[in-house]
Amino acid sequence: MNCLRFTLPLHTIMTTYEEMEQLQAFARIDGALIAGLWTLSFACFIGNFYAPLLGIFAFAIGAFSLVFAAMRLRKFRDEVRDGFISFRRALAYGIMQYLNASLLFAVAQFLYFQFIDHGFMMTQYTAVMQNPEFMEMMRTWGLTSDDVSLVMNNMAALRPIDVALQFFTTNVFMGLFVSVPVAILMRRSPRNRKY
Repeated sequence: MNCLRFTLPLHTIMTTYEEMEQLQAFARIDGALIAGLWTLSFACFIGNFYAPLLGIFAFAIGAFSLVFAAMRLRKFRDEVRDGFISFRRALAYGIMQYLNASLLFAVAQFLYFQFIDHGFMMTQYTAVMQNPEFMEMMRTWGLTSDDVSLVMNNMAALRPIDVALQFFTTNVFMGLFVSVPVAILMRRSPRNRKY
């Protein structure tokens, strides 16, 4: 019974729980917006095979999504948290943003590769890899045509769920990596109040 005296008061626990729920809700919304940008970037990447100019848009949208995520965190800090957020909460917000975005984007990619692609990307990559200039570049790197064929066969063997899970994992790790410096830049605490 004596150890119960050292627990947090109920209103402090409720406030922390409510704040965590609020943080998760806003991070889910922002994650969905980021996933929308990633999906648009991916669509431009696919369109790049038809119109090469779309490749520039794919890159620009992908890069902008990182800036957009930081802008959304700043908006959450300034409008919801009254201008203050700790490093820990900013990091949690960023990680949740990217986790939600990665999950939604993986679903979009799975749907694309399962129902829309029908081998289109493999056909495009095969055409690129059969280009004499590409083969010369591979020889410069010390790769043979057998090495290129092995890579192509491995790529062709991937199921849509495998591709989606690979992108999901990559995006989650990228989100973890990017969230740290963004949380450092966005943290702001008043001197007399601990968040």
